[in-house]
Amino acid sequence: MRYLIPLTLLGLLASPTLASPGQELHAQNCLNCHAQAFGQDGSAIYTRGDRRVSSLAGLERQVNFCQNNLGLAWFEEEVASVSEYLNQQYYHFEQP
Repeated sequence: MRYLIPLTLLGLLASPTLASPGQELHAQNCLNCHAQAFGQDGSAIYTRGDRRVSSLAGLERQVNFCQNNLGLAWFEEEVASVSEYLNQQYYHFEQP
């Protein structure tokens, strides 16, 4: 029993960085569609010159639009989490 805690800590230290809930939801629900539409990993939808999203509020509206079209029925917190992940990863809009 005395080895249980150190081995658990060692396992946590050796594990890869845990993804945020928004990153996980994005990977599970968004990447496949975006990759089909934009090729490769689908991230070109966020980095293209003519992207539709130009504000944090617009980003949340777009995430909400996509999840509604896919019938995901996410809670507001999940929409906010995915929006936050995308903002940190690609958009870099200032938070209010």
